[in-house]
Amino acid sequence: MAEKKLTVKEMLKINIRGINFIYKLIPWNYFLGFTLIIVWVLIDYWTYIFLAILVDNIINGAAREVLIRNVVILVGGHITLVVLHWILAHYYYYCGSNVWELANVQLNRKIMDMDYEYMESKAIQNLRRDIDSMARDNADGGGLNKLFWNVLPVISSGVNILIMLFYTIYLASKSSIVFAGEPAKAVLVVFLFIAIFALLMALALYKNNYAQKNIYKKNEEMLPLFRQIHFYTEEYISTEKCGKIIRMFQQQNLLSYYIESLFSKLNGKVNSIGRLDETRNAWSGIIETVFSGLIYFILGVMVLNNAISVGSVCLYAGCISRFLFYFSKFIKVSTELAGNTKYVKMYFDFLDIPNKKYKGTLPVEKRDDNKFAIEFHNVSFRYPGSSKYVLKNFSIKFNIGERLAVVGKNGSGKTTFIKLLCRLYDPTEGEIFLNGIDIRKYDYKEYLSLFSVVFQDFKIPALPLGQNVAASVEYDREKAEDALRRAGLSSLLEKLPDGLGTPVYKDFDKDGVDISGGEAQKVAIARALYHDTPFVILDEPTAALDPLAEYEIYSRFDELVGTKTAVYISHRLSSCQFCNDILVIDNGKAVQRGSHGSLIKEKEGLYYKLWNTQAKYYKTGSEAV
Repeated sequence: MAEKKLTVKEMLKINIRGINFIYKLIPWNYFLGFTLIIVWVLIDYWTYIFLAILVDNIINGAAREVLIRNVVILVGGHITLVVLHWILAHYYYYCGSNVWELANVQLNRKIMDMDYEYMESKAIQNLRRDIDSMARDNADGGGLNKLFWNVLPVISSGVNILIMLFYTIYLASKSSIVFAGEPAKAVLVVFLFIAIFALLMALALYKNNYAQKNIYKKNEEMLPLFRQIHFYTEEYISTEKCGKIIRMFQQQNLLSYYIESLFSKLNGKVNSIGRLDETRNAWSGIIETVFSGLIYFILGVMVLNNAISVGSVCLYAGCISRFLFYFSKFIKVSTELAGNTKYVKMYFDFLDIPNKKYKGTLPVEKRDDNKFAIEFHNVSFRYPGSSKYVLKNFSIKFNIGERLAVVGKNGSGKTTFIKLLCRLYDPTEGEIFLNGIDIRKYDYKEYLSLFSVVFQDFKIPALPLGQNVAASVEYDREKAEDALRRAGLSSLLEKLPDGLGTPVYKDFDKDGVDISGGEAQKVAIARALYHDTPFVILDEPTAALDPLAEYEIYSRFDELVGTKTAVYISHRLSSCQFCNDILVIDNGKAVQRGSHGSLIKEKEGLYYKLWNTQAKYYKTGSEAV
């Protein structure tokens, strides 16, 4: 489907929103920008006006004092304006030099606050990457970055065009003096002047639009190339995990072939853009040369016929030549901004993505006894864009303060069950209740605060250890240290050079401490313990470990959570035998529930089949249990 073309009104609306957004990020630049435009315009006219006066003074034999005064005004005023322009421009562009960084902060905040379902959307993730690519990888920055750097040039050029257009029309009207007594010729000359002027400007506009349209087309074609290059160079060949695969399977030639082909295609697009820009500049030069020659011819005729003074030649010639410069600049920059509007819109489209999830308003009841009852009632769920149900007519009720082990084959719906429990997604059908009330009615953040989860794909960022555990800049040091010790990291804590302030990993700090995979798991567990919530969940964070090691971590963690309600997710049955309540999920349905002893007796049930299938892998572990 062809993309809808933006109307002029829509483009103006988007760019005005972009300008207002930028100046809210850097408020001082409103004043600086407005003042800079005035000084910008004054610099040209100050020189031309006083130079014209000075030439006429010399020709007319003005007094020496008058000449000196006008020279001082011309030179002194010009120097003053140039210095003022330099100061204003320095601070304007200095304050705005980080406009993309400031705008990027808003994107990062948005992606952290948007509904979780968007995090699993390829379209949303690609939109985010494309916005980055246009801002970083584009030759002069796309989107808000380009808008900021070009908004003043296009406004000042527009102002100059209006003023200089007045001088151009005024000069054309002077033809009546040259053709005194021959009004028909005067009208014809004015008409021809305007016609030639309009023709040349239309040609300049056409050539510029043609070039810019193709330039943006090439930029569009580069976006998927940037995305692929980013993947191969930053997410594949530069990572430790993939580094082992590259070496063991000798993928160097394969990857080099693809990366080189991508850069070759990218360079082809860049070269095409360069050729288009050169052609556009060549046409601008030809048009300016033709029009300048016409103007100087007319000025010469007018001087010879005493229609204007010699000094006025300096004024008119300067103004009209600057008119051509500013017209060319205005057309080029405004056309670029028109094409750039799409990328400004991309930015706001991302910020405007609505959160579908109802956040609720009811406060969660504060209970010292942690008596929070959860019930799934006929819950069915399918992921956005999919017609396949992951859970279907799923109903269970938690026993408060007890352990629930959730087991099943890979892909049975265990992790989806946790996502719904934590309200990362809402059910497609059915309801989930907390103490008899639909969880969608509770304040969203308050509801989330009931859970501490260690996910199977947990991450430990390269931040100070204490902040990692607390997930906060400010934290209770004693509580953080206690959580780490309870998680089994006493020895690590004692050898850290800066205690809780020591950064985890050396990614960004040479004084950081690299930790093993097992230690990272314990940090994740300490993070869950620190938050001391009524519900604690382990969602297969030890899936990469052998059954014995997994069982050890699960059983030890069970001792740590005390009387809290705990949920343990695993596809390995041996890890959760210590739970008296085991839920078996298969194809999105709760098919069995009971203790290990009762479930193993149901020989037709899935639990019995899974147990016997897996027994050879954890027999030693089961005997130890």
